[in-house]
Amino acid sequence: MKKIIALSIGVIVAATLGFSAAAVAQKKHAPKPVWGAMVGGLIDLQSITAAMMVFDMKRAATIAEGLQKRETYISNIARLPEPVRKGHGKVAEAATKLVAAAKSGEEQDVAKALSGVMQACNACHYDLRDAERRKKMK
Repeated sequence: MKKIIALSIGVIVAATLGFSAAAVAQKKHAPKPVWGAMVGGLIDLQSITAAMMVFDMKRAATIAEGLQKRETYISNIARLPEPVRKGHGKVAEAATKLVAAAKSGEEQDVAKALSGVMQACNACHYDLRDAERRKKMK
């Protein structure tokens, strides 16, 4: 019971900090709907991690399915630039593996698949969003 309470407090604090920082950063980096989708993905990753901590693979699978569906939807929005759609498509593919791993109930497989989702997110951000910033740092 103490673990659940501590975990709940941690999630609440992290969400509060995340949303307050998100409101400020969103104005600088991305349109509101895009920013909302990114924050939603981060919340999903955090929620899946929390579900893994209490070995609730059913909850992890449900959240991963939502993530996969959202990323698939975003990857099919025609008005978005092609690189953005491709990036979200790769995240959707990684999320599909995460769903399968969570349904299998194998912790190691879920951890690897969760890492794959994060790598897909980071790869796109590294190539697209952060390229200009890295040029300025050189």
